[in-house]
Amino acid sequence: MELFRKILIVILLTTPFLSEIYAQEHSIGTSWSFSGIGVTYEYQIKETAFVHVGAQFEMTETFLGRAAVPGGSASFTFNDIIDSISSRNGNRISFFAGAGAAVGYCKDFRLKRKEQAAYGYFFGLKGRAGLRIEYDRNINITAAFAPVLGMHLYTKDETLMMRYYRYGILQTMMPELTISYRF
Repeated sequence: MELFRKILIVILLTTPFLSEIYAQEHSIGTSWSFSGIGVTYEYQIKETAFVHVGAQFEMTETFLGRAAVPGGSASFTFNDIIDSISSRNGNRISFFAGAGAAVGYCKDFRLKRKEQAAYGYFFGLKGRAGLRIEYDRNINITAAFAPVLGMHLYTKDETLMMRYYRYGILQTMMPELTISYRF
């Protein structure tokens, strides 16, 4: 009976906030880039800010033919809309930028031809800046740059090594295209 009472109290306390969450715009879609392929979820917090959550396969080494298995990553960014332009037919173009975090497991870029790239965990700060087009048919198309400034942990000769995440910096030059459905 005590457990039932606690559950009921939690439900009653959170119910007023649920209507606010459901009233905001959401979008779900796919992202495509030379650095990876993934799925995204965006939640419009207010008119001038949105949250972007993504999960993707880190495909750069796979596309280059240096790895048979892609890595994986997850990221979160809080984005502010810097400026937006609306058209008469309901379409809107927004310029945005934001920061967040990224974590994952992948093979990092190698600098020397003889150097062996190793799989390992990475973590770091993620930036995101770009252009989002919102069509009146509930479709969003986004072009963004999303670099990761972070560290890569890997093992070499049974020793744990750490260095900066090279692909995170290279992602500055790899634009990401996202197509999503807004609901």
